[in-house]
Parts: sequence; C-alpha cells; structure tokens
Amino acid sequence: MTKIVGLVILLAVLLSDFSLAQEENRFILKGNELYKKEKYADAEVEYRKALEKNRKSETAAYNLSNALYRQKRYKEAHALLDTLGKLKKSESEKSKIYHNMGNTFLQEKAYEQSIEAYKKALKHDSKAEDSRYNLSYAMKKLQQQQQQQEQKKQQQQQQQDQQKKENKQQQPPKQPDEKQQIDKNQADQMLDALNRNEKELRKKNTKQKGKEGVPASGKDW
Repeated sequence: MTKIVGLVILLAVLLSDFSLAQEENRFILKGNELYKKEKYADAEVEYRKALEKNRKSETAAYNLSNALYRQKRYKEAHALLDTLGKLKKSESEKSKIYHNMGNTFLQEKAYEQSIEAYKKALKHDSKAEDSRYNLSYAMKKLQQQQQQQEQKKQQQQQQQDQQKKENKQQQPPKQPDEKQQIDKNQADQMLDALNRNEKELRKKNTKQKGKEGVPASGKDW
C-alpha cells in the first residue's frame, strides 16, 4: 500500500513538471514567432512568462536577451548574457553568448569590453567568423575613439592657453601702491635738493674764479 502511494505521488510530480515544461515551451515558441515578426516587446512578454514557469530556463533567458537587445536595452541584455556565460554550456553555445555580449558593448561604444567579449567567443569557437569580423571592427573603432579623445584633449588645452592669454591682455596696468608712491615722491624731492645744491655750488665757483682774475691793487712804483 505504501509503495502504491509513493508511486502515485511520484507520478503526480512528474505530470506537474511535464505540464510546466509544456507551458514553458509554449511561451517560448510563441515568443519566437513574435520575434520573427519583429514584435520584440511582445516576444519579451512571452519569454518572461516562460521564465515564470521555469526560472532556470536557459533557452528563455537567451531568447529574452535577444529581444532586449533588439529594443536597445543593452545593459539588461548584457546582464542576462553574463549570467548564462557562467553556466556549463557547450563551446558553441558559449561562443554565441560571448558574441552577443560583445554586440551589447559595441552598441554602447564600450569598445575595450566588446573586444574582450569577441576574443572569448573566438576562444570557444575559433571558426566563428562573425566574431572575428566584429573583433576587427571593434579594434578599429577603439583606435578612432582614442584619436578623437586625444584631439579633444589638445583642443581643450589650446582653448585654456588662449583664454589665459586673453585674460592677461585684458588686465589693467598695475598701479603703484601707496608705499611705492611715497618712495617715488621722496626720491623726486631728494633729486630736486641735489639739483639746487649743485646750482648754488656752481654760482660760488663762478664768483671765486672772477675774483682771482682781477689784479690786486697796490702802490705805484
């Protein structure tokens, strides 16, 4: 009797799991049909329903990441792909996951991260020509980005130098402070005094020379 009850319970569990699996697959298939029609938001809804039935559904998660990517929700797509990449998958599946991850980074112009993702894709599948092509493209875009950043940096430096030059030209001439003005006045007064002394000394010398030129008066011989 106990064995019969156990079998009944096991059968019920299996039937329940089977029913859930059927619902999961039904939602995934419906999502796929909507995805092909480019109804990505509707496809997303169906894939999420599949995940509600089975949170571990890797197929639903992968397809959901594609639907999010098509809606330009790259960060959400990347988060799902990052989780899938850490699971035990075949080499081919891992290559596809990292390829798509590289695409999300590429769209966000995060070229260094996209390059690393494409390299991982090629590591898991060396024949992945799409990943090889995208890797080359990302490397070129990174080089262009770096050149633009360097040019922008140089332009900013030139603008700063020009602004400093203009500010310097616009500054009013420096006025002497009060102490400097007093020192200048004192110097002028001293110069005037020296000039006066020099004139007086010249007058005295002139008079003295005049007296020496006249013969001294004396007796007649």
